[in-house]
Amino acid sequence: PRSRVDYINRLALDMAELYGYIPELVNLFFDTFGPHETLEYIESSDTPRPLVIRANTLKVRRKDLASALLKRGVNLDPLAPWSKVGLKIYDSPIPIGATPEYLSGHYMLQSASSLCPVLALNPQLREKVLDMSAAPGGKTSYISQLMRNTGLVYANDLKRDRQKATIGNL
Repeated sequence: PRSRVDYINRLALDMAELYGYIPELVNLFFDTFGPHETLEYIESSDTPRPLVIRANTLKVRRKDLASALLKRGVNLDPLAPWSKVGLKIYDSPIPIGATPEYLSGHYMLQSASSLCPVLALNPQLREKVLDMSAAPGGKTSYISQLMRNTGLVYANDLKRDRQKATIGNL
């Protein structure tokens, strides 16, 4: 007869194969969270997240941007109560990275998680800020936006070739 440990090990191997994880990582999750929470985590990680954009409040108010995109057929909602600039995009009949609003600098494609460090930093007008992981430029431009272009941001990144994206986005 098989023991509970045998069944747990088999479950971990099956989950690793089914979801494309290495078995060692699934075993680490099992040891840390147990099988039930590991499965919840892996399934939620496998769920596609909505695209997020950040309104450039130096050029447009979030509600005006949302209104313009809604008129173009974009399905969206405010990101979360903690963000005054983020919008979640669920689907769109047009490419979000090619709208007139995007090309005019009214918003930037940016993950919700990259908004948080800037909010925690809370940059103030006329400050000097060193961004040491600047590429591709989302956090850097958000810092500048919150300082209303009055401060100075040194935008560095460990990988020199990634700075091309930073330059393009600024």
